[in-house]
Amino acid sequence: MALFTDADIVTLDDLLPYESSLVQVSSTHNIDVETKISLATSVIGDKLMLWLLNVRASDPQWLNRRLLGLSTVVVSPTLQKWVCFESLSRFFAEAYNVQLNTRFQGKWTEYKQAADDAAEIVFMSGIGVVYNPLPKPPMPFTSVQTGTTLPQALFIQTAWVDKFGNESALSPVNGLVLQQPSTVSVAMGDGSIGPPAAAIGWNVYASPSSDNLTRQNNVALAINTTWTLPASGLITGSEPINGQPPDVYVILSHQIQRG
Repeated sequence: MALFTDADIVTLDDLLPYESSLVQVSSTHNIDVETKISLATSVIGDKLMLWLLNVRASDPQWLNRRLLGLSTVVVSPTLQKWVCFESLSRFFAEAYNVQLNTRFQGKWTEYKQAADDAAEIVFMSGIGVVYNPLPKPPMPFTSVQTGTTLPQALFIQTAWVDKFGNESALSPVNGLVLQQPSTVSVAMGDGSIGPPAAAIGWNVYASPSSDNLTRQNNVALAINTTWTLPASGLITGSEPINGQPPDVYVILSHQIQRG
């Protein structure tokens, strides 16, 4: 699971299965979908933070929660649905206010109720947190020089890995087209940020298509090293884990708090 503070925990592609006409409505009425997603994520983040502060010792990280923020909170499928429904509710609220179309009002109401239902499930089932977060890395750097790899398309992603084998969410895809026989090297992006404290290395995933990227290294690559595509080409390795499982779920205690 991705971390709540990772970039793009919800994108337009996540909303389209619910509303296939979203792009058309967005274009017709000049509504920025990304802005609605950002607003929804911000509002939900505030609610999550307030809830975690209020549960107090039920959160094992409560004493450091203000410092940690939501950096240790993982995005469960239900939490992602909440962000999706809240985004769609805000989108159709604006569409209705612009057009005063009762169809948009109906969708606004529908998705607002769906968002409220998802929020209730999230809080009842608990908030998943990790003790040693691995943030999603930025887009990887690639270097192309003359070599032996035949002309082809390549799609590359990376992920941080810890000593337990947990992985971060995958980085954004870096795609390139080799026009001539080449050597391709890959490094973790934006080294100025530095690796997360829990990371002991990183994995690289690649494929000649944008789907079904698989792991290309047998053991975790050392931090601050590069990976070079071997002359033998890509391998069909394991599929990405794509995020950390929660170490614990924070559940609201029904005990009476004193003080």
